[in-house]
Parts: sequence; structure tokens; C-alpha cells
Amino acid sequence: MRSVAALACALILGAPATAQAGLCAKWGAPAQAGLLDPVIISEASGLEASARFPGRLYHNNDSGDGLRFYVTDMAGGRTSTVELKGPHPTDIEEMSLGRCGKATCLYLGDIGDNPAARSEVVFTLVEEVKDFAPIVTPLRAVRARYPDGPHNAEAFAVLPNGDLILITKPADRDFAHPGAAQIFKLTASQLAQTEGVQVFAKVGELDLPKLLPDLPLYAWIVTGLDIAADGRHALVLTYGAILELDLDLSKPLPPVAEWRKGETWQVLRPPPLQQQEAIAWLPDERGFLYDTETGRNHGPATLMRVACEAP
Repeated sequence: MRSVAALACALILGAPATAQAGLCAKWGAPAQAGLLDPVIISEASGLEASARFPGRLYHNNDSGDGLRFYVTDMAGGRTSTVELKGPHPTDIEEMSLGRCGKATCLYLGDIGDNPAARSEVVFTLVEEVKDFAPIVTPLRAVRARYPDGPHNAEAFAVLPNGDLILITKPADRDFAHPGAAQIFKLTASQLAQTEGVQVFAKVGELDLPKLLPDLPLYAWIVTGLDIAADGRHALVLTYGAILELDLDLSKPLPPVAEWRKGETWQVLRPPPLQQQEAIAWLPDERGFLYDTETGRNHGPATLMRVACEAP
């Protein structure tokens, strides 16, 4: 019989790699990881890397597309389309992988609202499986509204406890007057409902003009979000920068004046892609992928990879 010490050592060596504690000490330079098919994924706006099925990426197009998502390999190739039963969406802008009871679901967020006029938004949950049929019946659709009126949004992610965090896109249609983004939450219990309209709770603000005063206006507009398995390590994508956070996102966030640069947040400034709108941690959480919405008329959309070289 193996000793307890030997067994413990074997378990540790056999365990999957996990994210580093705290912020990454040194991010590497972005490198091209692949290209997306511009005919199928023409306006890439959401991105997720599956931990349950290694080697698989999920994508969604934004406004104008139907109720569907796309599956590719890690280089954006071998694209397949999964159609979903349900009403045509208004503007699916983001996706996230997260808990849905005892299963893992892909959450599709019909949250885009450039005129800020929608009375409610919708999240469609699809259970993640090894082999998707060409047409799938979603697990459920959850309707939600904001407590203070409509907001435009392109960024949300699901926490390990099943709660959903959403960050608004605080700009008018001309992107002339961005201010602090609002942060809202739906709880796991709300996301288990199929009747009625759930109401978001406001849990904080993300004041990028205050955090990043030296960056241009477009770098303050949030377009993507992904949260690591520890529930506190997050990546926030904007049109001109990437913000890395190390904050407990399950609790209301403190004002940005209390954030500590280099400890609770830091900014990455890789050369921006044109209209970058999707970001996702890699399954080992020691790097991430991001891509651009520009497709069809500009050739294949580029999928970029960034690795943490010094955790």
C-alpha cells in the first residue's frame, strides 16, 4: 500500500495547473493564435475556452445574428454552428461558461442596447455537452431588467457560485461621453428562474476615466469580461486596453479610489485590435485569448494569445 505522503505527492503532481495567486508579474507579448472564418464568425463578440472539453472554443456574433453559437478548435478552425430553439434575439453581445445547478452551461447574453431603450434583456442557458446536435433546445431563458432603467452592455461573466456579473458600456451612440461603467449582479437563484423578469442589483462602479486618465476615450469603453475559477481574478477588455483585477467579485466592490495599482489591478496595453470585443481565460488561467469583431469585409478576424511569463 502506498504511504499517505506518497499518495499526497501523486495527487499534487497529477492535479491540473491553476492560476497564479494575485496579479501576473509579467505578461508576454500578444501572439497570433489563429484566425476565425469570416463568413461564419463575421462579428465575433463573445469568446470562451472550455475547461471541461480541452481544445474547444466557443464564439458568438453580435447584432444581426440569430440564436446560435459557434464551436472551433483553439486556433479558430474547424468551425461548427449550433442553432438554438427560441425567439430571435435583439443583440447577443457576450457569452460565459458557468455553473447551472450541477452542470456547466454556456450563457448567451442578449444584452446589447445601443439606444439604451430596451425594457429587458435575456440570458439563454445551454448545457455544455461533449457533442452538440445541430439544433439544441436551451435549458432555459432568463429575462432581466435593470433597477434604474435601460443600459447598453457588452460584458458579463458567471462567478463560480453561479452569480452573474455584468458591466455596462457607458457611452452614447457616438462614444462621445463615456463615464463610469455600472456593475450589476444576478444571483444564481435568479438565474434558475423561468417565470417573470429578474431585477439586477447594482454592486459597484468601474470608473475607467479615473483609473486610466492617460488613455484615450475609446480605452474606457468596456467590451468584454471573463472571471477565473477563484471568483476574483478577472480580465476586463476595452477598445484600447485590458484591465486585470484581483478583487473579490462575489461582494460589492469598493470605490476605485481604494483600489491599489499593482496589487488589486493593473493595465495591459497591447497594440489594440480593431474593435476588440471578446476575451477569455485559457483553461489553466495562465494566459488568455482575445479577438476582434471585424470579419467578413476585412478578412479573417485575428485570434490573439497572451501568456503570463512570471506568475
